[in-house]
Amino acid sequence: MSQRPNGEKYTVLVVEDSATLRQMITMSLQERGYLVTSAPDGITGLHALAEITPDAILLDLNLPDIDGFEVCKRMKADSRSRNIPILVMTSLGESGFEIMAIEAGADDFVAKPVDPLVLDARIQMIVRRMRRERFSNALTGLPANALTEEHIAFRLTRKRPFGAIFIDIDGFRAFNKRYGFSRGDLLLHHVAELISESVRYAECEDAFTGHLGADDFVVLCEPDKAEEVARQIVRAFDLDVMDYYEDEDRERGYFMLTSRSGTAVKHGPMTISAAVMLLTDEFPDSVITLTDIGQELLTYARSQSGSTVAVERRARPWER
Repeated sequence: MSQRPNGEKYTVLVVEDSATLRQMITMSLQERGYLVTSAPDGITGLHALAEITPDAILLDLNLPDIDGFEVCKRMKADSRSRNIPILVMTSLGESGFEIMAIEAGADDFVAKPVDPLVLDARIQMIVRRMRRERFSNALTGLPANALTEEHIAFRLTRKRPFGAIFIDIDGFRAFNKRYGFSRGDLLLHHVAELISESVRYAECEDAFTGHLGADDFVVLCEPDKAEEVARQIVRAFDLDVMDYYEDEDRERGYFMLTSRSGTAVKHGPMTISAAVMLLTDEFPDSVITLTDIGQELLTYARSQSGSTVAVERRARPWER
């Protein structure tokens, strides 16, 4: 059935420039019980996400304004839509586009011409899978997006002081391309363990650790211990990250990858960035506001040399 466990219908955003195909897909999904919002181009599709939060997005790659790859990247970069599954429509002749779409953040593919039964099955499959992943990360066993957001929302509502640490591994995508996903998974599992160990080392009494997906983690703890935890995470990561590199790359301190344009690019050792938010007297009005500021602070941390801890020093950064 095309509905949530509470009985509400699934909503699908269809971004497709062909009016004929857009209407056909809309009608076939509506016949199967979906609520459908459609957009004829990428900008309209991005704007639609300010009004609705669909359960899935069906995205064409060939759009008249900005291409589907860029649309996909922007959707996945936005904290409000990064966890919505994106199904990309591809033609049989579009060789190699799948890899580019995966790199842009696509979650699944639907072949053109679109078979309504296959489309229905794929939407059902990807939505169920994404919902399972939201509650518990299968790799690390840590709480995933839904539980993490609920926990943050609870702390904001309770209005008791806490610290929030947003953590991101810099260079992880290149590491995966060089060594493969299996070794990348080993590294993520290790990072989850060292984060938990850092929390225990600081003797936090009211701590929560979540794995938001890929190489993004968050820690909630007492505000007077948040910076200590973040710096311990950075120290522990830098101490043994090179253990996950081959001897040749470890000795020279970098590896080379060829970009899509054919240029050789040097990738040095991975680093880790931590953004520390200290909430003591006043609090933002939503989880989105807090995470958006955390991501801005992470962007600043990533711009620095080496592994970095950035601490938000402004009293009310959400009111700038």
